[in-house]
Amino acid sequence: MTLPPYPRLRATAARAATARSGIALLLAVIISHPAFASDAAVKDAAEGYRFGDGKRVNSALAQARGHLLEHYVEYWALRLRIDTASAAEIERFLKVSAGSAVGDRMRTDWLKQLGRTGDWVRFEQVGQGFDTDDSEIACFRATLAVRNGSKEVQPAPRGIWEDRLTEACADAFASLVRAKQLTAEDALWRFRTTADGGTLLAASRVADVLGDGVAPQPDALQRAHSSPEALLRGGAFASRAAREAALYALTRLARSDVVKARAAWAPIRSRFSDDEQRYAAGQLAYASARRLDTAEAMEWARRAQDGEQFTRLGDWQAAWIARAALRAGAWKDVQRAIAAMSPSANGGQADPAWRYWKARALVALGDPLAAQPIYVDLAKEPSYYGLLAAEEINAALPTVAALNGGALKLSEVDFKRFDQSPAAKRVLKLSELGLRADAAREWYSVVKDYNDADSLAAAEWMRRKGIWDRSINTAERTKAQHDFSLRFQMPYKDEIKKAATQAALDHALVFGLIRQESRFWAEAVSSAGALGLMQVMPATGKWIAGQLKASEYRPSHLADVAVNTGFGAFYLRTVLDQMGGSEPMAAASYNAGPGRARAWRADVPLEGAIYAESIPFNETRDYVKKVLANAVWYAHLQGSGNTSLKSRLGIIPAR
Repeated sequence: MTLPPYPRLRATAARAATARSGIALLLAVIISHPAFASDAAVKDAAEGYRFGDGKRVNSALAQARGHLLEHYVEYWALRLRIDTASAAEIERFLKVSAGSAVGDRMRTDWLKQLGRTGDWVRFEQVGQGFDTDDSEIACFRATLAVRNGSKEVQPAPRGIWEDRLTEACADAFASLVRAKQLTAEDALWRFRTTADGGTLLAASRVADVLGDGVAPQPDALQRAHSSPEALLRGGAFASRAAREAALYALTRLARSDVVKARAAWAPIRSRFSDDEQRYAAGQLAYASARRLDTAEAMEWARRAQDGEQFTRLGDWQAAWIARAALRAGAWKDVQRAIAAMSPSANGGQADPAWRYWKARALVALGDPLAAQPIYVDLAKEPSYYGLLAAEEINAALPTVAALNGGALKLSEVDFKRFDQSPAAKRVLKLSELGLRADAAREWYSVVKDYNDADSLAAAEWMRRKGIWDRSINTAERTKAQHDFSLRFQMPYKDEIKKAATQAALDHALVFGLIRQESRFWAEAVSSAGALGLMQVMPATGKWIAGQLKASEYRPSHLADVAVNTGFGAFYLRTVLDQMGGSEPMAAASYNAGPGRARAWRADVPLEGAIYAESIPFNETRDYVKKVLANAVWYAHLQGSGNTSLKSRLGIIPAR
């Protein structure tokens, strides 16, 4: 296979010699110009902040005075020494940056610092009227309300129920238990599950509210946390507190090595009560399911049940037991695991994933009428699960005209507010300097309260500016009025289609993958070093160049759109062939590597949707779903390609 970019590579090499002689002069001109010099100072400060180099940030600060992003440089300088900065310095910055995204970031960071140090008077003053959905700040606020003697029932912060309990949320949890707004049963469950990824300090703070005779002694808890296997193999479990230390140790050991945890539990299990054994079985079921050890997971899941109900599980634990049941084809257990979840829409029963699989379980268990309204409701959503649900009830996709028919008729007047907005100008400058994470936060401060019409206007403004990622993300915010031509844009269409055609790939699949990889940001560089539209790693690029016999290839060539898409398409074609044409396995391979994609198969053929649902890596699981859903929409909007998500998912062959 010969890719078209290679003449360009040769041209690039030829031009390099000519261009090199003028670089020094050009740099001198740029640096001498104040606007460009301050841009360089901002970029240097951003690099310094990324590496924790306060001296570098401070040295850039003087050159950034008067710059559009001056407050960002000030923020970076202050943030690096937030634990030693004076309150007066922070408050001055909050005053001069009031109402801006970077000002809100500093207020958030400062509130967390005040909460950690227990400066509650200042915390209350600084947080007055500040609206934020930050989980840690919500926990600090709950702690403060209890400290102030509030008689009102405090809404339990989301963070106190999450799998990884932070120390701030552990304090909030303990405060709510002391205020009798949470029960002793809640406290016991939360203490035990804090072993699943929490810190020792968080566990200690929850242990403080368990009561005498239940809470493990500090030294026992320390051993359970740091040496769980040793505690399980060498302990005496006559007292309740000793057994609680053992259950904490078991949960912790199972997270890192479930095989060792099962072996350590077997000889001591009989010393525990039935309820304690059911709890332990639930932890072993969850940990086994995460390893895709389906048979063990289902055996332990059955031991975790009291009649028809599971012992108490976190949503994240019930989700993995449900995934194991899906892989086992045990639909009744799928149903039970979903029933064990909270009502939450964020990982619980109301989450689109578990609404869909609940409906599938109902059909499998002979109750299609109960499943129908779930499918109908889900099919209204243009998501992965919405597409799957629509196919279950044979609902056709909306026409392209209908999908784009809601687009607003916009005039230049509609864009003036963005052209004149200081925040929007900062977004453009941040994007120009490659500070995309900062640009995203700044842009969110602009659009967060927009209605659908405003969001579409903002998305179109961003499209015109060529900032595709912000444009697409903003278009996705709409609730009722949509414009799919903005949601599923096709920048660099010619280069992408050419690369896809040369690699004999479905164009929609390549667009769908790029949309997920980079949102069409050609200059994207990941934290791991992946580059460009298709996020090609330099090592992978070197391997591809070898396969294509591109002797003139250099890693810097991956910045070229044509090279990047050509290489990315070649690699996608390679893994698609290696995976027998399976799109979900190819997408998983592209994200996590072919070895893992193969290892995630089952001992029997598996429905592609179940394979995708049970991918152990959260990022890859989400990635595969979104790539394939994107591909369906691109195929539909272009009028070519496979618009059946279920057929794209296919059947995954056995190991």
